[in-house]
Amino acid sequence: MADSEEKKKKTAPPAQPEAPKLKPKMFIAPLLLLGSKKLGIDYSDPATLTNVRMAFALAMALCVSSCALMYAIVNRKKKKLTEDKVEVTTKDPMDGGKEKTETLTHFEHDVREVGKAFTNQIFGFGVVGAMHVYMKVNPPLLLQTVMLPMNLIEMPVFQCTLLGRKAEGKLARPWKPEEKPNPFSEMAKAFNPPEEGEAKAAKKEGKKKK
Repeated sequence: MADSEEKKKKTAPPAQPEAPKLKPKMFIAPLLLLGSKKLGIDYSDPATLTNVRMAFALAMALCVSSCALMYAIVNRKKKKLTEDKVEVTTKDPMDGGKEKTETLTHFEHDVREVGKAFTNQIFGFGVVGAMHVYMKVNPPLLLQTVMLPMNLIEMPVFQCTLLGRKAEGKLARPWKPEEKPNPFSEMAKAFNPPEEGEAKAAKKEGKKKK
């Protein structure tokens, strides 16, 4: 019986990798960039361009205001948040990107995350603004009007601070930035499982030895 079970294990097909996880957000950028004409957005029209600029400015104002509100909420809970601590692993840019572990209170951790959220928003605003002013590129205005608020809402610090979700499970501290998988590489893995790739490599090595 044991021999037959071992044979079944050896002859069993390799486990297939999970199907690539595609989020709706991945399709927003190409839809906005390619479908702007169908949406009736003509950047050569001064009135339309002014409306897009105003929408972008409003989105940025809301994002920055949200960061300010998050800081105020975290600061108001300072006494409670200093009771617990968490270990955070970061890369030190001054030491060749080596990882270092430090212990922070929940207050220090949350303040740092609010700062990261604010920096991301300002960086996005600066890049898009520079492209629009100096390079006369207009589509990113519309794109970031949608993407910057969406990215902020998905951040754990926003979820736990403004939406009041509990910091547990996937939202447990320390909060890590969301991994953004490349859908094309994920699809390639699905069609070419690791086991098959290893078998091909072994065959090539065998041919070279011959």
